Amino acid sequence: MERVSNYFHGSTWAATNAEEALPILVSFAESNRKTTYTDLSRLMFRDEKYAHPLMSALGRLGKALESLSKSETKKLGTIPPVQLLVCNQKTGRPGNLALGFVGFTKAETDRMNKQQLDTIVCAAHQRIFEYRKWPHVLKALGLRPVTLNLPNPRNILPMINNIARRTTGEGEEHENLKLFLVENPAKIEIRFKARGDTEVLLLSGDRLNVSFRDDEQWVAVEVKGKNSPEADLVRGIFQCLKYRIVMAAQLRHESFAGGEPLQIVPTAILACGCLVPAELRRFAESLDVRIESGLIVPKDFVPVEKALRRGAASAAPN
Repeated sequence: MERVSNYFHGSTWAATNAEEALPILVSFAESNRKTTYTDLSRLMFRDEKYAHPLMSALGRLGKALESLSKSETKKLGTIPPVQLLVCNQKTGRPGNLALGFVGFTKAETDRMNKQQLDTIVCAAHQRIFEYRKWPHVLKALGLRPVTLNLPNPRNILPMINNIARRTTGEGEEHENLKLFLVENPAKIEIRFKARGDTEVLLLSGDRLNVSFRDDEQWVAVEVKGKNSPEADLVRGIFQCLKYRIVMAAQLRHESFAGGEPLQIVPTAILACGCLVPAELRRFAESLDVRIESGLIVPKDFVPVEKALRRGAASAAPN
């Protein structure tokens, strides 16, 4: 077998980051998920500014996989171009030039309409998801799967059980953060003109701490306070995953029950008053759960309900 370095040609930056990107993209492939250039840049560099330069590294990665596939065909078969899982945020597709890795020239793809391009990309993604030899590909290149220093489930499950069974409220600080976010969605990068809602009941019996819903979007926000233990943060990530599925099912139920069908993809965000450990954040990002952490409620913030009550009290006759 060739030396690993011989598979990654090109500039040192592109070659190095092609190697760095592969284990991450394999983790996406194994969970049947795509990503974006921006999100991959965040994962690799904690910064969005490398989204465009990463295209060069992904091209190098594609060439490396083609070379490995040719030299190890009996063992690895045809390795699909996993770099095509990295897509433009607006189109949901990789760039047209990248489709050269599935046999189409840029001149050909430039003449195709959206439906044709979507069909090609969907088929390519399906082949990537169905490929079962990614661990062998990593091993052949001397690379290791993505691992994270996460808390052992056996250690945190008892704590999660205690938190889930808690019958008292989550405290004044948690309540204030929840009320602050419902009135200030921009603080967690949600574009919503009206005020959101709190404690929204779902058909599953779950309640969303905060919900922003209109005809164009439905965003759930799971709120954790500044003193939340790591076990509760882990729980919050899984709550967001559950809410996304339940919300999508509820939209379908509403449509079948006679409501107007809405082309909405529900999302759920974990909003924390505390800081979230880097490894836990990476785990959340691998599941496409966005975390906003270190959120602070201004000392002079007064929720609308309290302000209205104060106004009514001051206006009442003695």
